[in-house]
Amino acid sequence: MLELGAGADILRAIGWLYIGFVAALLWACLWFPRRWWQKIVWAVAVLLVSLVPTYWRQSEESRIVDARKARYEKGKALFDERCKTAGAKVYKTVEDVEGVLLQEVWPSSSESDLHDPKWPNAGLPRQYGGNDYIESFIMWEHQSRPPKRGYLNTENRGTHDWYKSLSGYAFVDVKEDDGFVYRYRLNPQVLQGLNIMLKNRLSDAMARYAISFRSITANPADREQWVAGMTVLITDTKNSEVIAEKTWYSFERGFGDKSGWRSPWLFAITCPASAEEGSPDYAIRLFVDQVLKSKQEN
Repeated sequence: MLELGAGADILRAIGWLYIGFVAALLWACLWFPRRWWQKIVWAVAVLLVSLVPTYWRQSEESRIVDARKARYEKGKALFDERCKTAGAKVYKTVEDVEGVLLQEVWPSSSESDLHDPKWPNAGLPRQYGGNDYIESFIMWEHQSRPPKRGYLNTENRGTHDWYKSLSGYAFVDVKEDDGFVYRYRLNPQVLQGLNIMLKNRLSDAMARYAISFRSITANPADREQWVAGMTVLITDTKNSEVIAEKTWYSFERGFGDKSGWRSPWLFAITCPASAEEGSPDYAIRLFVDQVLKSKQEN
């Protein structure tokens, strides 16, 4: 049984005191009146006054529980239906890719986003945004328990060539708000506490393969049930061909409940389940590198 600490003990004590008080009133009703019909009338009055409010309160609580259960079952059924179309579709893979092009940067989430049922990026609520999103594409993946996906960082374990055996891109090109494209590379002096990335405005050709994403808005009624979707596309810019795509759906089972300092979308479940694919913080990178396989020397 789940215990709630001192608060539960206090409530339990109050409950017993109330029961004792009602029992004392019933005893008085049956003892002091002289006539039997008076005893019955007073006893019935005490029972009505004490039990009817309790009955209505329990009925209301039961109604609320049933309504919440019905809403959950409706939302979960909708989520399960959407999940039938979730997952990856890979039409072609590419070997020896040096870098990728981000046509847009995943925005960092705010606290208000996490409480908003219409948040555009709720389909992947834990995905890192901003500079962390860019960095994820030039970090190396460290295999911990193959074949499970590993974790991303920039550690080289003190051996100059050790990182060459790990998966990671040499650079990432980013289209930014000023209209220019910038190339990001890993700073070789990152271990000295300097910035992880070096950034330069690109004057040469951009990376051929681009990553973009779009929120699924074809079913706006889904958001009433706190169900959201997101699709990530990998495109060959040479011929505008989509070579792979992946769709995720998320479901916030608490329907935006904020009690206990809860950030609703961070409690969402997602399909495909991120636990089977690696860190949900880097879900997009861990999908992209299965399609665009980086050069071993990157």
